[in-house]
Amino acid sequence: MKKLFFVLSVFTLSSFSEIGNPTFELKNIKKNFVKVKSDLYVSKYEVSNLDYRNFLADMLNDNKIEVYRNCLPDTLVWKDKLKNTEPFVQFYFRNSSYDNYPVVGISYESAIEYCNWLTEKYNNDSKKKYKKVLFKLLSKEEWTFAANNGDASKAYTWGSGFMQNNRKEYLCNYKHSSLYFDSLTKKQNEIQDINHTSMTQKTMITASINSFYPNSFGIYNMCGNVAEMIEEKGISKGGSFDDTDNKVSISSEKIYTKSQADIGFRVAMKIIEE
Repeated sequence: MKKLFFVLSVFTLSSFSEIGNPTFELKNIKKNFVKVKSDLYVSKYEVSNLDYRNFLADMLNDNKIEVYRNCLPDTLVWKDKLKNTEPFVQFYFRNSSYDNYPVVGISYESAIEYCNWLTEKYNNDSKKKYKKVLFKLLSKEEWTFAANNGDASKAYTWGSGFMQNNRKEYLCNYKHSSLYFDSLTKKQNEIQDINHTSMTQKTMITASINSFYPNSFGIYNMCGNVAEMIEEKGISKGGSFDDTDNKVSISSEKIYTKSQADIGFRVAMKIIEE
């Protein structure tokens, strides 16, 4: 039964992945990474579903079946976050409508495998700019610097302590909620509103990886959307769509022990040899 399930999972993923097409383009490294230090570049965006599907497709193309199997996202993580979960369990990772949304349900080890894959692809490319690089998760110190541009006084990546700009646009994807007092139970209860991705769009989950405004480096969604794994295992930074405004600051941290629907990752490129 397990063997049948695995065969079906490979078939299902293959139908949504461009297995016959190139899965790595060097021009995307130049286009999507910004320089934050002399030897460190950071992706403007959280790793998307499409990015990650391309990685898995390449594992299949190279017949790395064990890596592929171990790195499949756990789509059941949505059951921990939402009531009507089936559409997200079935479609969030595989359907092209969510190509540009951050991948979730990924283990720390799978994120490292993804970084290793990028490192190998880049270093073996004849058109690369640098002789040798290392793709990696950001350390806590590197992540904080990329988020605040070295300004420790910043609470959020946009600088102010407000969650809206002067045009009343929300500045990140976080949980909008309010408290009310229940006179019967004598307890404070939370009412959740729908999250805002712009003045016209709302969501209960993640937003696309290029939503809202970038910070001064040109990096998107370091506060909110999905909390981001960092190099230190078991720690994620920046909060998520499922966190209230006070938990999506630059200093916000989450401890995790398993893959979750509100945790993704971002990749950095360190120059080893120019």
